[in-house]
Amino acid sequence: MADTFRNAEAEVKIIVSGGTAERARRALGLDAEDGKRLTIYFWDKPRADGDGIRLPLAEGGAIIRLRRPAKGDKGDLTAKLRPCDPDALPDRWRENRDGKGWEFKIEEDWSGRNRVWAASLKVDGDFERPVDDDGHGRSRRPRLTPEQRDLLASAGVTDDDLEDLVALGPIRAIKWKPCRRDLIHPLIAEFWSVGDDLRFLELSLRTRHAEAPAAQELLERTMLERGLCPSSRQEPKTQTVLTALARDHLSRQALSGES
Repeated sequence: MADTFRNAEAEVKIIVSGGTAERARRALGLDAEDGKRLTIYFWDKPRADGDGIRLPLAEGGAIIRLRRPAKGDKGDLTAKLRPCDPDALPDRWRENRDGKGWEFKIEEDWSGRNRVWAASLKVDGDFERPVDDDGHGRSRRPRLTPEQRDLLASAGVTDDDLEDLVALGPIRAIKWKPCRRDLIHPLIAEFWSVGDDLRFLELSLRTRHAEAPAAQELLERTMLERGLCPSSRQEPKTQTVLTALARDHLSRQALSGES
C-alpha cells in the first residue's frame, strides 16, 4: 500500500502528557524562551452524545487546523486527512509537492505501535483569530482554498459539512527545532497546553520508510536515557485536546442558552 505514494516519508513520534511532559521538556533542555510560540485552533461541529462528545469531521478522518505565531512569521491553515486510505486518494493527491506559500505532504505516522497514513495541504497566510481567546463569540469560518476543499472532498467531506463549523481553541504551543547530533535525523519538539490541566510534549523525526524502525528505536532510547518511559500505546494528542475543547464549548453554550 505504501508503494501507491510517491516520495512519501515516515514521521516517527513520541507523545508524553501531564507532568511527564513538563519533566521531558526540562530533561531535553527545551527552554520556553528559545521556542517559537504559537496559538492553535481546530474546526469541527461538536455535539453532545449522552456523556460523550461527537466530532463529525475528526471522526471522519478530516482535520482543519490553524496555527498563528505570537509574532513575526505568517500563520498557516492546514487541511488534513488522518487516517487516510491510500487507495482512495485521487492521482492528483499521491505525490508530495509544494509551491509559493503552500505544501502538500503525504506521510505515515509512527507512534508507538500505531501506523497511520496522513495527507495534508498547508497554506501560509495572514489569518485572523477565529474566535476570542476566551472562546466566546461567534466562530469565523476557515479560509480554505479550493485545493484544500478538493482534498477534503476526496474523503467525502461536502460543502454542507463545512458549514456552521465551530472554532475550538485556543491551544498554547511552543515549538523547537533543537540540534541533537545523537538523533541523526532533525528533531522537532512541540509543547501544547490547554487551560490548567492538559499538557502534551510531542517529539518527532522525519525519515525515509526504510529508516523508520531505527529512528524510532533511537528516539525511544534518547527518552529512556533521561529517565523517561513513554507508553507503547500512544494516544493522539489532537483527539484528546479536541474532545476537551468541545466539551468546554458545549458547556458554555448550555450556560448561555444558545442552540
